Amino acid sequence: MIVINDILTSKFNFEDTYVAIGNFDGVHYGHKKLIRETVKKAKNDNKISVVFTFENHPMEILNKGKKFNYINTIEEKLYLLESLGVDCVVSQKLDENFLEYSPLEFVRILKNKLKVKEIFVGFNFSFGKGGLGRTSDLKYLAELHNISVTEVEPIMIDNEVVSSSLIRKKILNSDFDGAIKFLGHPMIVIGEVIHGRKIARKLGFPTANIEINNRLYPPYGIYGACLQIEDKDSEVLYGVVNVGINPTLKSGELSLEVHILDFDREIYGKKLYIQIVEFMREEKKFNSVDELKATIAADVEKWRKRKSEIKNGSFVEIR
Repeated sequence: MIVINDILTSKFNFEDTYVAIGNFDGVHYGHKKLIRETVKKAKNDNKISVVFTFENHPMEILNKGKKFNYINTIEEKLYLLESLGVDCVVSQKLDENFLEYSPLEFVRILKNKLKVKEIFVGFNFSFGKGGLGRTSDLKYLAELHNISVTEVEPIMIDNEVVSSSLIRKKILNSDFDGAIKFLGHPMIVIGEVIHGRKIARKLGFPTANIEINNRLYPPYGIYGACLQIEDKDSEVLYGVVNVGINPTLKSGELSLEVHILDFDREIYGKKLYIQIVEFMREEKKFNSVDELKATIAADVEKWRKRKSEIKNGSFVEIR
């Protein structure tokens, strides 16, 4: 998959592309419907499918200093988009200048730089300076440039419209099952293994500590996960993930740690591709280290039995 970080300076030679536009944070059910239609149309016409997305959210530019709650990092988003068969992703860095482009100027960028043939957008699409452009404006401007526009209808689950904002709300409200139901896939975490305090090793359950990034993590708790080390095409392993502040031994320090089943190798500095599949229990403070050890052992045994039910001993299917 080709990744372009700035469409304005890109020298890539496009021709008759099919382009899906959106923030695509989380790459949820609704996003996947839109992207699949884009990929299908491009393949049928033997052309390139493109996802035009953004490295950062406009709210970070408009509200300087305010932290935005991302569902995924850029790397995780690219991982999900690649799994959908996208040929090229424009991951545009937003700044004040880019946000000043009018709807017409934005359409001209798509026409001149991507040679777009058809644009695919969601039901709530907005674009251009101040987000004032709507789908009706896009259709009018696109027609002037001989570009087709397809608007994809929303996906409904449990009488709610699937959206990134709703998924963020579910995560923040500790509704993990609801979040992954609306995502349509396990929660994805990609991160580098860093040195920790090695307390879990002393308990007999060594863990890989994952570097914390600017994104939402699952609600505090213990989870069953599938994972791969360094290469997303490598062997699939299984692990028990602890997300939280470890109230028994090191309260207050946010961390994500993975105890990898049947594994005993040093992997500091390596990248882990983690799919957090299933919530097992809430994080809690124990009365003693022995009680903590016994509970961890039970968590590990529970996931060891459960892993045999994971399809074909492989990652849960993203598509």
